[in-house]
Amino acid sequence: MRMLEGSNDLKDITHIVLDEVHERTIDSDFLLIVLKKLMARRRDLKVVLMSATVDAERFSRYLDAAPILTVPGRTFPVQVKYLEDAVELTGFSLDNGYAEKYTDLDDDVELNETGPTDSAKSENTKALRGYSAKTRNTISQIDEYRIEFELVAQLLAKIATDDRLEVFSKAILVFLPGIGEIRQLNDMLVGHPVFSSNWYVYPLHSTIASEDQEAAFLVPPPGTRKIVLATNIAETGITIPDVTCVIDTGKHREMR
Repeated sequence: MRMLEGSNDLKDITHIVLDEVHERTIDSDFLLIVLKKLMARRRDLKVVLMSATVDAERFSRYLDAAPILTVPGRTFPVQVKYLEDAVELTGFSLDNGYAEKYTDLDDDVELNETGPTDSAKSENTKALRGYSAKTRNTISQIDEYRIEFELVAQLLAKIATDDRLEVFSKAILVFLPGIGEIRQLNDMLVGHPVFSSNWYVYPLHSTIASEDQEAAFLVPPPGTRKIVLATNIAETGITIPDVTCVIDTGKHREMR
């Protein structure tokens, strides 16, 4: 704050660009407060706020009816699949000896008093209508607080080898929470027979050497495909232009 409200008022700076302003944090909101005060004294200062998903009207009102510039973008059709679809596609199971008996989906579900409520369990069961009993049993066993790395590896292998999914296999991006999980999945894929040839696996993280990270952004040569393992920074902070499939583990780390 001293830097922005000091006597020089950033007199050598003519433009300030803030990207991804929709990602609201205490720091970014505080910065906007300081910049608004600074702009009242520096009428020549230009502040540009950028985002592909921001509520532009809201920011414009805060900055005294600042003009809104819209740059047309491109959108692509996206097919969204869920955990149960991945389990059904791969035939994945935990193989821990646990087996839950499913009643017919049209019957009433009877549960004892120590289990989930009848209505909640019934809704969960009906939500899996159309999936095999094996898939429903597997879903009931999965711990939502863990990442099933074996399921991710099997899903990647299925996408890589199934002719029906070939169009999605050219460049696959996997979201993981941090460097530990990235290294774990990377080790699994490097030793996997499906990815032993004609595949590049790129870990992408700030702790990895810059030249190794840069390779993840390159389009692989004809006849080869790539997998990029990254945190959710690859969702908004960077762009990998040739990605055709995204596998999101649904986990990320944040400072609180």
